[in-house]
Amino acid sequence: MRCNFIFIGLLIWLVPFAVGKELFFPPPSEGVEAKIKYIGQIPPEDYEKENNFFDVIFGREDTLSDPNFIGKPYGVVAVGNFVFFTDTANGLVFSYNIKTRYFRVLEFPIKLELPIGLAFSHKKRILFVSDSALKKVFGFDEKGRLVFAVGKKGEFKRPTGIAVDDKQERVYVVDTFDHRVKVYDFNGNFIRAFGHRGDKPGEFNYPSNIAVNRSNGKIYVSDTQLFRVQVFSKDFEHLMTIGGNGNIPGRFSRPKGIGVDSDGNIYVADAAFNNFQIFSPEGELLYYIGEAGVEPAKFLLPAGLYIDEKDRIFVVDSLNKRIQIFQYLKPKENKK
Repeated sequence: MRCNFIFIGLLIWLVPFAVGKELFFPPPSEGVEAKIKYIGQIPPEDYEKENNFFDVIFGREDTLSDPNFIGKPYGVVAVGNFVFFTDTANGLVFSYNIKTRYFRVLEFPIKLELPIGLAFSHKKRILFVSDSALKKVFGFDEKGRLVFAVGKKGEFKRPTGIAVDDKQERVYVVDTFDHRVKVYDFNGNFIRAFGHRGDKPGEFNYPSNIAVNRSNGKIYVSDTQLFRVQVFSKDFEHLMTIGGNGNIPGRFSRPKGIGVDSDGNIYVADAAFNNFQIFSPEGELLYYIGEAGVEPAKFLLPAGLYIDEKDRIFVVDSLNKRIQIFQYLKPKENKK
């Protein structure tokens, strides 16, 4: 699929507008407000030029012996100045401080094999990690201690995407090969599961990623092999389906990372289309950003996506071995 569509009559903006080194989507002009701003990437483009690798990496040097130290990132979550992301090639979780530009390899009491998803509870100050090879989900406190673990024998087939609802005190785990989402409380007690294999509303076929709306608890699931996103209420009622198979805007080929901003707009990364699409809370396509490439705002196999409380959008650009960061620019009438 070629990702630089031009559709007359649709509010889809594709071409960035550069002000100095800044990129805006759509191009700001009289009567048109920019919606998204590109603000950088991790590692920064000048990172290797300005820093010595071993001066800023704290971890196992035998594992991280190459300055091109990131293997294949997938999951991402941001907490203040810190961005955490998984590396499926090296079996690691990285921490990056946006302010100091320092990397760390997080050391856990459990040796991870295939970390995929990440989530963070601000209420409990716990970082949750799913491991598809170990078939478990772990939670670690700020000192790296294990404080949460689920995944008894046979409980998961392949846990992948995870999300946290602090208001409901829930942890959502997508079990891709079981075609369900499994729900736990913060003590690791199983609450329930929803979905099963099928193509009807509320059913899944290899779902992958999940997000929660902080304001109303709505649940968004990337139903990857059915080329759609399904939306559920906090009470697990199916509310809406977005997308479907196709190579036109508003459709998907391989939906992966998903997130929601403070206005309820829904963002979906598509690993095959090398972009992310943005939908209104009602599921109407607004615009999309990206195509195949290595330049800013272009992607090669995007994966995880996360939107923080500041409406910063973190998109994992797997084959480019980076996380690209964008800012949702709240419309003037929505600003408080």
